[in-house]
Amino acid sequence: MVNESAHRLFAEVDRKSKEMAKLHKALKSLASSNTLESPRKVREACRLLEQSDPKAFGLDMDFAELIETAAADQQSRLKVRKIEFGRMLKESAESLDLTCTMITADPMEFSIPPFTVAVDLDQNLAHINYARLPLEELQARPDQITAGLQKNLKVLEGGWPSEEFFDALHKAYQIELFENKKHQGERIVLTHLLARVAISFQSDRFRSDPVAGHYRAYGRARLTYDLSKLRRNGLVQRNGWRLNLGTATGSSTRDKKGVLYIEESPGQGQYYLSIWFSPAG
Repeated sequence: MVNESAHRLFAEVDRKSKEMAKLHKALKSLASSNTLESPRKVREACRLLEQSDPKAFGLDMDFAELIETAAADQQSRLKVRKIEFGRMLKESAESLDLTCTMITADPMEFSIPPFTVAVDLDQNLAHINYARLPLEELQARPDQITAGLQKNLKVLEGGWPSEEFFDALHKAYQIELFENKKHQGERIVLTHLLARVAISFQSDRFRSDPVAGHYRAYGRARLTYDLSKLRRNGLVQRNGWRLNLGTATGSSTRDKKGVLYIEESPGQGQYYLSIWFSPAG
C-alpha cells in the first residue's frame, strides 16, 4: 500500500515538476538577449508558454501580454535584419561586379542575374534558382550566397559552344520527328528533347564506357540556359535551319514539367512549350 501510494504521488509530482521545468526554461530563455536574436528559440519559448497553465502551480500570472510583446519585438527585429541582410548581400555582390536588386521584401527575393535568390531569415536558408528552377540550398549568409552564385554560373557556362548546342538540338529534333512519324517543321514538346540533348552532351569517355561516374549532368536548368544563350548570341539559325520556340499559354503553363521558362531580360521572360525547325529564309 505504501509503495502504491508513494508511486501515485510521485508520478503526479514528477509530471508537474517537468511541466514547471519547461515553464522555467521558457521564461529563462526569453529573459536572455541572445534568444531574442533567434526567431526559432523565441517561437519555441512562446509555444511552451501558450501550452502552460501557471495557475496549476499556484502562480497568479498570465503570459498573454508577454507572448504578444515578444511577437511585436520579433517583427521589429525582422525588419532590421532584412534591411541589414539586403545591404550586406548587395555589397557582397557588387564586390564581384554583380548587380543585386530586391524583387520582393516578403518573402525576401533578390535578382542577381542570371539567378534569383529566395531568402528565409527565420530558417537561415537561401535558395538559388535559375529560370524558376531550384539549383542549390545553402545558409543565408551573403558571402556563401555569392560564392554559390559563382559556382553555379561556372557550371552553366561550362557546357558547349552555342554552335554545337544548336546542332545537337537540331539532331534531337530530327530523331524525335522520325521516331514519332511526324513531318518536317511540325512542333514537338520542347522538354521531350532533353534526354536526347543530354546524351549529345556526353564526353567520349562516357560513350566508350557509359557508367554513372562518367556521366556529365545535363538537366532542365542547363537546357534552359543554353537556349537563352543562343538567343542572346543571336544564333537562332544555322546550316540553313531556323530555330523556333512556341510559347505556353493558358492551361499548358500549369504543368511546369512540360514547359521551360526563358528570360528575355533580368526579371522578364515567359514559358515555352514547343520547338520546331524551319528552313532559314
